[in-house]
Amino acid sequence: MRYFVLAIVLLLISCEDGEAPIAIEDPDAQDNEYIEPAIEQFKEPSDLKISSKKARNFNKASEALVIMGQEWAEQMSNADNEEKLKMAASYEKAQDDLIRKFGIQGKEEFKWIHTKALPESINRDVFARAGVWINR
Repeated sequence: MRYFVLAIVLLLISCEDGEAPIAIEDPDAQDNEYIEPAIEQFKEPSDLKISSKKARNFNKASEALVIMGQEWAEQMSNADNEEKLKMAASYEKAQDDLIRKFGIQGKEEFKWIHTKALPESINRDVFARAGVWINR
């Protein structure tokens, strides 16, 4: 890919005014090739204080996970054994994808918020304003 970009740049530089650059196709490119975007891995912060936006996103993700779990269980109860195996195998990825839709870096950050940030007294008001019910 680097050589392809270099070739395009050289062609553009070498063209005189009025000349159109020659289009070169990248032989490695596929027309229907899907490249999954890089997923940023969660790195545990040193500070346990959480923002109100992150607390709201956590609350929304929590609610969505409950709904997804209920729907998943209902679908699994109506599926045959082979389909149940497929659904079970894809459940964790589906959870991670759902959590990421709410601005949280996957199950790792969700777990960190739940186990470390949520119990901290400095975050109690932030979570309460976000609608997170804390039983402590």
